[in-house]
Amino acid sequence: MQSDDLLEKAKDGDRQAFVAWFQPYRDMISRLAYQAGIPKDKVDSFQLEVMKEISNLLQTVDGQNTENRIMQGAVRVLKKEQTEEPVNQIDDSIKFAEDLETHKAIQKLPFSDRIVFLLLFFHRKDSAETGSILDQPADAVEVMADRAIAEIRRQLASTSEADMQKRLDLLAKSYNRIQFPEEKDHLIEEIIAADEPAHETVQTEKTSVNRKTFAILAGASLFLSAVIGASFLFNEQPADNRQSATEEENPSSVSNEMVDNWEAEYEEIRASAPERLGLPVDTFEQLEFVRKADALKERTFSRQNVKQLRDDPERMQEQVDKLMLSIDTPKGMLDSVEDNTLLTSEVSDFLVIYTEKTNQLMVIADGLLEEYDEELAIAEVNGVLSPEKLTYNRTTYPEAIENLTDSLREYTLQYTVHPNENRFRTVRDLNKFYEIHPFNADQLSFSYLDILQNTPFSDESGLLWPIEQLPYSVIMMATFMNDPLADPILQGKVEPQLMQVFFTLLKGDQSIEIFNDEGIVKEEIQIAWGSLLQHNSNPVTYIMLPILEEFEASGWTESAHYDELAPPDILYAIDMENNGELAEKMPNSDVTVETETLQLEDYDYSDIQMLYEEFSANHNLEVLSGVAPMEIVKLYHYANKIEDIETMWHLTADDELKPSLEEYTSNWKKRPEITEKLRHIEIYGENMQRMGRKLRIMAFGQNVEIESDYRMMQHMTLVTEKDQIWLMQHQLDEYYTRDENFDDYDSNVQRYYNEIASSAELEAMDRATPAEIAGVFLLALEKEDLKTMRLLVYETDESISDEEFQERWIGGHLTVYSKMTAISFNVDAFNMDIHGIRGNVDIIVKSDSMEDSRYLPMEKAEGFWMIGDMFNY
Repeated sequence: MQSDDLLEKAKDGDRQAFVAWFQPYRDMISRLAYQAGIPKDKVDSFQLEVMKEISNLLQTVDGQNTENRIMQGAVRVLKKEQTEEPVNQIDDSIKFAEDLETHKAIQKLPFSDRIVFLLLFFHRKDSAETGSILDQPADAVEVMADRAIAEIRRQLASTSEADMQKRLDLLAKSYNRIQFPEEKDHLIEEIIAADEPAHETVQTEKTSVNRKTFAILAGASLFLSAVIGASFLFNEQPADNRQSATEEENPSSVSNEMVDNWEAEYEEIRASAPERLGLPVDTFEQLEFVRKADALKERTFSRQNVKQLRDDPERMQEQVDKLMLSIDTPKGMLDSVEDNTLLTSEVSDFLVIYTEKTNQLMVIADGLLEEYDEELAIAEVNGVLSPEKLTYNRTTYPEAIENLTDSLREYTLQYTVHPNENRFRTVRDLNKFYEIHPFNADQLSFSYLDILQNTPFSDESGLLWPIEQLPYSVIMMATFMNDPLADPILQGKVEPQLMQVFFTLLKGDQSIEIFNDEGIVKEEIQIAWGSLLQHNSNPVTYIMLPILEEFEASGWTESAHYDELAPPDILYAIDMENNGELAEKMPNSDVTVETETLQLEDYDYSDIQMLYEEFSANHNLEVLSGVAPMEIVKLYHYANKIEDIETMWHLTADDELKPSLEEYTSNWKKRPEITEKLRHIEIYGENMQRMGRKLRIMAFGQNVEIESDYRMMQHMTLVTEKDQIWLMQHQLDEYYTRDENFDDYDSNVQRYYNEIASSAELEAMDRATPAEIAGVFLLALEKEDLKTMRLLVYETDESISDEEFQERWIGGHLTVYSKMTAISFNVDAFNMDIHGIRGNVDIIVKSDSMEDSRYLPMEKAEGFWMIGDMFNY
């Protein structure tokens, strides 16, 4: 039913319409009450008072001023109940100390100033609306607002308007995270749906009500009678629960039998859950998710809700589905949607319920593992705790652990070893999610599950995560928080985790020390911080860039921005990004790139002749300021066409890949002509990526022969760091095929193999190209020359035996040298600042009937190109 219809019915005295009309504004009223100083546990009572006040204003509400009229009623109630400085209004709902400090400062304002401040800054009212709500002129509101701002800035010692706004924005997010008590949410509906006045005897058919509950209901019912008026409260005849046979059979309505069946299904799931979880019933009853599910059941099957949705069975079914998920075990939840019955729109609710539920169950499981850690010390293999041994020898351990192990799949948890202490703990096992639609087809679900799986946990020992993996977690969460399509409720789950992990990465904890004994940032911390700039995250870059630049300038000993960093700063930066305010604050914020396609058929470079002559005269980079990336691609390949090696070098950006001009000239080989090999080159402006101060963009080329194995020219990277000067990233790529250019390559490979095999020294390969080194490795593989192979592999574990090495590498997964028909190499330069300089080798075996491709990683280690460790020994 539309709100306007409900309002008209409410004005006519329909008590159910009044409650339904008021319902959408309850959250707004709750938040205003808490902000103004009403304790959270008294918000329900406050709402009843507001309903009384609104009933007196109801005839003045016209549908256009509804929110302001309700606000007016709420403010009148606040004025009656509030003292000038509220007491006992602080609880643990506001998690962050800085936000709590701001909240307390607001509570110290005089009442009128406080309400003005709340309406203007947190409820987005303007001066005229606020004046109307308070029965004050707009100019008086502005005076009170100025007074309130000045007082709060004084209390917070805030020196700038920007800092003040920042703190208010963060406090607003804390307010929005508060969940108000749900246990009494059904109270109004149950009371107003009562058939008879509370002072008369109430007959119940199914469920007995204890004396305490009866007293509460009766008292509240009397209170409502006084608040709203007896005639308003009881103006309808008692409802008749009986349905006709036609109604029972009508699939377009909710029948009593359906409700009975749903209630029975709920009770069946609830009754079986403790045994499935291996928990005593009394422990199960105390779980928060159980209490919330029971409260949700009361609301879902309340007479008011059933009556309101009688003709909307689809919506009723949605509520019932959520109810069943709320009481089921985690595995039961997944089993219930395994047949693809979960709609995409229901994913967020599912994930929220699952997250909260498994959080609670992990506390129970980890508590048991810690309690019995001495008994579990025997679950080890070769002196190391073994989750597998704990799982498969479960009958060896105490009964509580045996029960937990038997039930672990029901929890969707698995055992792991605590990283900081010699004991077990649990982590979520999310594998089944990736088998179920829509989780396996929805990118946002994937992102949230990735966060759920990889967000570092903390306990009394500190952060349970390797320092080198923290940047990935930060970027992953920051990206999710900046996604406009992500569900705000899920973002609310991620937000405090992001703040904690980011601040821990910057400031450390009891297990992470940032500075060494000389007061210098540790090298592994420097690397971790630097990698944060490589992931195209404006909020992270906004915070990290000045910190890193100041530390680098001081020899990694000090940074003013670092000293001023506060935990919520990352959230503030994310808010600015979401509001479109951050991009203009970033370096090179004025750089834009137009999407462009260069058609290469009959292209002759005539359009860049003047620019080329001007730049090649003295290689002054200022000539290139403001020149579009596609023009740089043209200049670079024109220089290649006419073999102007020095100009090509000057058109290349400085980075770890770029050699000296002398080395570049010595090793230069003419690149294939793009007008012969490519159909066209495309640059997409929206693909521009930020890496600290640098901006990067890719130019993609399509081969003339679509089926060709020629891969060298598939893409080119361009970089700008200042003055909108785009340059090519140095390209390291090779391609050799037996049909075209294999003879010289084969001769070099054979020569280098003989040299390294006889000398057993890596230096024998110092002038070999990466593709030639890969060829030498494949030749050694064909000869089963383990000694040479091991020289060329960058092993991460030197303790591996020759037998293990042979088992790994000589197992048929790679093609031997004599059988390959082509080999290509290119550098993965896009994130080399994070992972170092790495490359990819593709080995092709082609016959008349098939083509097979094998992959080999390479990386530059200790100054040499070496075969990457594919197996992570």
